[in-house]
Amino acid sequence: MVLSAVKGGGRDGGPAIFSPLIKKAEDLAFLEKDDGVANLEIIGRGGCGEVYKAELPGSNGKMIAIKKIIQPPKDAAELTEEDSRLLNKKMRQIQSEINTVGRIRHRNLLPLLAHVSRPDCHYLVYEFMKNGSLQDLLNDANEGRRELDWLTRHKIAVGVASGLEYLHMNHNDRIIHRDLKPANVLLDDNMEARIADFGLAKAMPDYKTHITTSNVAGTVGYIAPEYHQTIKFTDKCDIYSFGVVLGVLVMGKIPSDEFFQNTRELSLVKWMRNIMTSENPSQAIDPKLMGNGLEEQMLLVLKIACFCTMDDPKQRPNSKDVRCMLSQIKH
Repeated sequence: MVLSAVKGGGRDGGPAIFSPLIKKAEDLAFLEKDDGVANLEIIGRGGCGEVYKAELPGSNGKMIAIKKIIQPPKDAAELTEEDSRLLNKKMRQIQSEINTVGRIRHRNLLPLLAHVSRPDCHYLVYEFMKNGSLQDLLNDANEGRRELDWLTRHKIAVGVASGLEYLHMNHNDRIIHRDLKPANVLLDDNMEARIADFGLAKAMPDYKTHITTSNVAGTVGYIAPEYHQTIKFTDKCDIYSFGVVLGVLVMGKIPSDEFFQNTRELSLVKWMRNIMTSENPSQAIDPKLMGNGLEEQMLLVLKIACFCTMDDPKQRPNSKDVRCMLSQIKH
């Protein structure tokens, strides 16, 4: 079903629907028109294309987000080697997205509602997340446009850990996300974290200890060192990325922040480790969070972040242990 849908064979049968939120295929008929998204608000742009916001017809105001993935031309005469490579990459990412989030449901994962295939593009339909991404929220907080207090940051951390626990331990086969970062953590109306963007995700059967890929995928600053070195990934690679996200939540800085380029370590993880063993570990905490009496909690989370980003993956905790450690921090 997935292959035929991605290749366009499902067009005659209409959209592939994965959620009861969409009552009938006709609700997505507007996406099968040539100008289906022409008048919609663009809420994001990524490597694969634009993301639009729309009201789901017949849903009493339910908002959806529509990711448009444009296909390069399939005519062999027109297709350059670069276009061909891009086409294959995009098709793999659509397949991965459908294979994973099309069949999983958890409160901390962003559900794929439907897939609409057209001759020139694909539409992936999701619930609209009112509060945007964690990356957007951190940027706004740093620039004073929104507040992001410690209790909310901690709630987000627990939510992401819960989502990872489901992917790694409660789902058969295990699913490795491979690109966990603040931009891929969305926030719903209640600031509940939803892990999103499964374009690089891989299912790993229980009998396998790792999967080898042809090249390293992910985002610089969040990629586990052993994956860089061996091109083999496990669920502990996701744990490393999550450790970086924890560091970002407490420090208010992302790995590419200019701050780290001016340090001796040139790295968020190495700087965090050194500060945590210094005489004044509190200097790692986002200054906006200081003075609320919760600094000890934040230092505990930074210790968990250091634990998650150990160089040896065997020394990192699993996602259940991380979720338990974070949940035990009481305000």
